[in-house]
Amino acid sequence: MDHRRMLSILIFGGAVAVGAACTATSQGTGTGGTGGEGGDGAWGGTAGGGAGTGNAGGSGGEGGSLFPDGGLTGGGGSGPGDDCAEEAKLVYIIGQDNELYSFYPPTLEVKLVGVIKCGESVYTPFSMAVDRKGVAWILFNNGKIYHVSTKDASCVPTGYAVGQQNFQTFGMGFVSDTAGSSAETLYVADYVGKGLAKIDTTSLMLTTVGPWSGLSGAAELTGTGDARLFGFFNQSPIIIAEIDKATGKILSQAPQPTVNIGSGWAFAFWGGDFWLFTSPSGDSQIDRYSPAAGTTTTVKKGLGTNIVGAGVSTCAPVQPPK
Repeated sequence: MDHRRMLSILIFGGAVAVGAACTATSQGTGTGGTGGEGGDGAWGGTAGGGAGTGNAGGSGGEGGSLFPDGGLTGGGGSGPGDDCAEEAKLVYIIGQDNELYSFYPPTLEVKLVGVIKCGESVYTPFSMAVDRKGVAWILFNNGKIYHVSTKDASCVPTGYAVGQQNFQTFGMGFVSDTAGSSAETLYVADYVGKGLAKIDTTSLMLTTVGPWSGLSGAAELTGTGDARLFGFFNQSPIIIAEIDKATGKILSQAPQPTVNIGSGWAFAFWGGDFWLFTSPSGDSQIDRYSPAAGTTTTVKKGLGTNIVGAGVSTCAPVQPPK
């Protein structure tokens, strides 16, 4: 869901509460309830329509080995039987120098997975999505897509044909086909504003969905296990919007308090909130947008790198873990 841009645009303001990195924490086994329906209409204020009531659907993952003291918080599953890999329940971010990190929102821990080596020495990562198996789909700025392991950062080419339907670079995000389903679709948003498309993960063929209706311009994407698609639109002010997956129509908008995003931007949905990565000074920070509270807060500064992409799978919780 994002990439490196040399654009002059926006830094997240709002109430600022800078958080420090915490010791690695993890999750135990847990069972989530059924995720509810999201609210309708504009949801930028306190009555906003984030993910619905209830815990994240399905069984939470068993204790895993991503962090020293266990697995991930229960409630990360998204359907009966929970087919999700443990590593698929975290947010992942990619730096301009090919560094792949995991990000655990409850503690704000950013942990280096490794440096990806995809053989693109001249080109840099542009955007990223993560599937339910914990595989990162990373787009480079030459239009090529690679599969990258979120366990060890190993990299293999996908064979995706560059430039299909004149989509060269784009934001990316996986979305469950229906709420709680293990079936998912990879959606992409063209960077020069042509609109929404999707990529078949078996044939690697891109088909267009439709032009934007209600907004325009570049967008990063993130999806949820309750089948909702959202875009981080590079506007002034920045807009976070819910998108109709079938048409590209904008369903709701939440303008953000912003000044300048700098040279890199990305975002992901996790636990009922949106986590935004911006680089106003070349050193990325993390902001948290809470639809329920209607607030955008800086929670971590000084990541020591320029984040150009973020990805989260449909296994991530749609409500805050208990």
